[in-house]
Amino acid sequence: MRIVPVLLALGLAVGVLVVPSVGNAAVPPIDDGSVSLVAAPAFSGVLRAGQALQVTGTVTNSTGQDMDAGVASVYLPEIGLGSRDALSDWLDSDAGSAGVPLGTALGTTEIGELARGQVRTFTITIPAKALRLSGTATTAHPLAMRLASGDVEVDFARSAVVWLPDGTVPEVSVAVVTPLVAPSGGTGLIDAATLETLTAPGGLLDVQLQTALSHPVAIGVDPMIIASIRILGSSASQSALDWLALLASASNDVFPLGYADADPALAAQAGATLPLAPLAFPIDESLFPVTPEETPEPGVTPVPTPPPAVPTPETLLDWTYTIEGLAWPADSTVAPDDLAALANAGYSRLLLNSTQLEGTIGSSPNVTLLSPDETDAAAKSDTKLTATVSDDALSRLVRTAATALTDVEANAALAAISAQLAVTAYADRGTTLVATLGRDGSAAGPRIDDVLGTLESLPWVSVTSLGEALVLPAQAARLAPSAQPDDRVSTARSLLAAERDVTAFSSVADDPTLVTGPHRLALLGLFAESWAFDQAGWAAATTAYLEESRATLESVHIPDGSTVNFPLEKGNLPIAVRNELAFPVTVYVRVQPERAILDVLDSRVELKIEANSQARVQIPVQSIANGEVRTMVTLTSSNGTRISTPTVVDLNVQAGWETTATVVLVIVVIGLFGAGIWRTVHRRRKVLRAAHEPDGAPEATGEDES
Repeated sequence: MRIVPVLLALGLAVGVLVVPSVGNAAVPPIDDGSVSLVAAPAFSGVLRAGQALQVTGTVTNSTGQDMDAGVASVYLPEIGLGSRDALSDWLDSDAGSAGVPLGTALGTTEIGELARGQVRTFTITIPAKALRLSGTATTAHPLAMRLASGDVEVDFARSAVVWLPDGTVPEVSVAVVTPLVAPSGGTGLIDAATLETLTAPGGLLDVQLQTALSHPVAIGVDPMIIASIRILGSSASQSALDWLALLASASNDVFPLGYADADPALAAQAGATLPLAPLAFPIDESLFPVTPEETPEPGVTPVPTPPPAVPTPETLLDWTYTIEGLAWPADSTVAPDDLAALANAGYSRLLLNSTQLEGTIGSSPNVTLLSPDETDAAAKSDTKLTATVSDDALSRLVRTAATALTDVEANAALAAISAQLAVTAYADRGTTLVATLGRDGSAAGPRIDDVLGTLESLPWVSVTSLGEALVLPAQAARLAPSAQPDDRVSTARSLLAAERDVTAFSSVADDPTLVTGPHRLALLGLFAESWAFDQAGWAAATTAYLEESRATLESVHIPDGSTVNFPLEKGNLPIAVRNELAFPVTVYVRVQPERAILDVLDSRVELKIEANSQARVQIPVQSIANGEVRTMVTLTSSNGTRISTPTVVDLNVQAGWETTATVVLVIVVIGLFGAGIWRTVHRRRKVLRAAHEPDGAPEATGEDES
């Protein structure tokens, strides 16, 4: 039966290719399909004299049908890969054999039928006497494995081995940099429960830190983690406190990332003023209680215990770093026009990916960056920024190996790492390379410890510190055109615009940092580099930020109302204002009638409103004429910033009504008062007449008797 093979590549370590007849190898025709082969040598691809070659392969049948039995063959050409370009051509090529003669297969094994969806792993061992490698220099050689079923080549995998002669000495140096970051968030602080989980044994932050401390790697620390633990005071978990103490004990090179690992290149291209930093923190003083003094024993002088200091924004972020002024933007995202903004922000050095530079660099990883308007290297003395360049190919292989899901995939990546460094040692002796782990999870990958251990164990490699690499000489270089994706920059601009609106609005608060502080922390969290690996999550988080910003801008407003009757010639017009914030605000109310039938006697009246409450302000006005008038009511802050959308109130003005009402009321009062007096006088006269008449006399009726 025929299978339709799919060409599947494994990073840079394992490629797939249609191989024509070369040397003594008979090459069957190839067909299309989805059966994949992965192959890798043992011992990270290192082969010593007298040592057998062991190659492990994995075949995966992801087609919809069974695969016939086949044969896997291993080839190890004697030709050496003398340069990094030659190695890359071999590992990355998907057309032909990249000019490498494969020769005769050194070993084969039968692969039985493979059911659809089935995965099979096998190992081919080639005795040392069958290998024809020799020489006194450490060299890399191509390694190939072919899987054929009948007359059809199913798949072809490529890797490399390193010939290691006796007496090999270190000829290439490697410095590794790892980030110490928490998962992406939209608040700019990590809550207590999450911190406890992350710092507990086996938690993400615990794994990252424990791994870093076990190896001589440089650590880029997100200051947000430090601040998030310190701000918890007495509520911080013991695991978080222990983690912070462990970080403080590190002997590694340590430098700060941007707060919340905010990407400075994204901020620069979005138009932010750098550096983006926290403005304030929500510090709860009750989490820093004063410990009651103990009653001293008789005759013992008490030792005063200073109360725990309530932290400030400065003390929350304070840390002793061994490297300062280093910015680490996302790979391949810095534009030439960003250099001035980054330099003005106080950065003196960038950690850049090698794909960012035009041309190649020498044995040192350091370059002096030419600004866009500099035309020659002679102008480099005026450049403010230096860059330390991480090797892109090596960094990608390290990340691939650290996150590999299977042993074969990990070994294939490790073999490619060994070959990369062997070729560098052979062709560019004395070179120092920098490799970086990414924000893609590789810093806590399941195999990161093995990867770093392999780097440290390669005899031709000397692991060095980042600090030692930074002092190496620098040559002039220019950035290649590059930038953040357009949609990412556009979204970042929207976030910055929303923050500007909220900052202007914050003048309404008695303490503006109660508004601006949380919004800046959330903004920094949304600029985190790790969001690049979670686009859907970033879209949801940025949408939530924009909605919250709009809600903040509408939190102080005039409630909707109906027509208001104003029957006074002169008096106060009541206006209600609602404050939905959790803290007091002060607004200034302005009333502007559209027609001159109402005269506003005070055009700017102050009103203080407590948290989550409503208050009324009395605007002094005077009626000029009768009629209805649309009146615009505007709220502003103390500096004149407009707060919320102006509200239109319909007023029904009845000028002079209070005068008429007063006259009528006076007449009614006088009438009632006069009637009361008349009745009182009349009653007293009747009483007096009755008192002067004799007993039994007939009561006067007012009529004559006949």
